[in-house]
Amino acid sequence: MKVEKIYPKEFAANSYIVTCDACEGLAVVVDPAQPRIAEELKKRSLTPVCVLLTHAHFDHVGGAAALQAMGAKIFCSEKEKALVGTRADLFDTAGIPRVPFTVDGTLRDGEILNVCGLSVRAVSTPGHTAGEMCYLIRDEGKAQETKEKAALFTGDTLFAGSVGRTDFPTGNVGALRESLKKLAALDGDYPVFPGHEEDTTLNEERQKNPFLRDA
Repeated sequence: MKVEKIYPKEFAANSYIVTCDACEGLAVVVDPAQPRIAEELKKRSLTPVCVLLTHAHFDHVGGAAALQAMGAKIFCSEKEKALVGTRADLFDTAGIPRVPFTVDGTLRDGEILNVCGLSVRAVSTPGHTAGEMCYLIRDEGKAQETKEKAALFTGDTLFAGSVGRTDFPTGNVGALRESLKKLAALDGDYPVFPGHEEDTTLNEERQKNPFLRDA
C-alpha cells in the first residue's frame, strides 16, 4: 500500500492518495481539500474510485465535486452527510464558494468497505464535528495489520502532539475525549496521517501526546 500526501498550502490541509499493487491505476482519496487533487491524479495516471471524507469542513471537501465528476463515489458518516452543504461546512465562514457534491454512501462505526484492493474500516470519532470519522486502511494482499501494511487516517481528530478543535458547529469536547480513548485503545501501532501538519504514529501519540495519553 502506498500513501501519498498532497498539501495545498492555501488551506494548510492534507489530502491523501492511497493505492495498492492489486489495483493498478485506481486510487482511494482521503479528504480532497481542493479541486486540483483531480489534476494530481491525472498526472499519476490514476482514476479515483472512492473518496473518504473524515468530515464536511471546506478544507477537507473542496475537491470532492471534481473527483465525483471523474466517477468517484463519496463516503462519510450519516451524521456528517447531514452537514454537507450547510453552514456547518464552514464554506460561508471562510468566504469560499461552495461546489456542490453528493454523498453516495454512508459508513457506520466498525463497517468495512472493500475497494481498490484495500480494506477500509470506519472508526467513528465525533468531537471535532458530530459525524467525524477516522479510517483504518489496510492492504488486502497483506496478512496482518502492521504499521507497514496499514495506516490510520485521523482527519481533525488526532494530530501529531495535538487534537482537533471543538469550537466549530456540532463540535463537542466530551465526545472528542471519548474518541481519543477509542483511538488509544486500537490494537497495534500504525502510521497516522492527520488532516493537518505532519505524519506520526499511533504509538508515538500514545506516549507523547498529552491529549491522547490522558484521555
